[in-house]
Amino acid sequence: MDISLGSLIQLHVFPTGRRLWAMQQVERRANERAFPELSAHAQRALEHDRVTRQLDARWAARQLGQVGDPVQRIDAVVDRTLVALRDGAESQAAVARPGDGTIEKVGELLQALFPMGVAAVASMNYADELAAVQRIATRLRGDLAPLIADLGLGRHAERLAELSAEYQAAFTGPRPEPIDFGLVRAARARGQEMLLQAVAMTLGRHPGSGPADLEGRTALLGPVLEQEEAIRKYFRARRMVEDVDPESGDIDADAPPSLPASAMIVIS
Repeated sequence: MDISLGSLIQLHVFPTGRRLWAMQQVERRANERAFPELSAHAQRALEHDRVTRQLDARWAARQLGQVGDPVQRIDAVVDRTLVALRDGAESQAAVARPGDGTIEKVGELLQALFPMGVAAVASMNYADELAAVQRIATRLRGDLAPLIADLGLGRHAERLAELSAEYQAAFTGPRPEPIDFGLVRAARARGQEMLLQAVAMTLGRHPGSGPADLEGRTALLGPVLEQEEAIRKYFRARRMVEDVDPESGDIDADAPPSLPASAMIVIS
């Protein structure tokens, strides 16, 4: 026999933002009604689901390919900067006056920086590309500085020097840990369980069918029931359930839509 809270008090599974919004109101109403046990529980639930919301965001970013690896981000900018440096040099050669030496200078610069071409540098692994970029940045400020100045590529050289330092910091600094959906799922399940515990605590405080208990349940659980009804409407309309901003209660346009598993027992 299943006697879990989920089987005894059946609500739709709330998206994290909707749980946060509802529990904030429950916590406030519990304080107003001198129900410190429920207030303390709501505070713990809020702390948990604020972390859950962060996990939700990390998982959504991973699904969208926006994990945010700083090395990957810097590497992409470095590659574009190297290409821009090469293109800038070649553009100087393309418009050079015959015999002014520009074509020879461009050839000398590109041979020194990219003997195998820019693609050979851009396709390296992170460690090797970092070393190559550091070497290039050092030469641009050293023995190749006169060529850079003569060809008007100082801004490219300065930018590459900045990126070289950023690349080093990103490569040696902490990297974002991969997130497993099992962790996200467990956090969401725990948040839902804590919501159901708040409902159970309220029912224990107001178990009767008289006016006082009906009013007490309505007052304390009103925010939960409002979210439950909103989710019901999505199901009736066969629409994906949208999450809300936990600070305002408005639809969160940046949150990915979700379709929680449903369970139905009406709290009255």
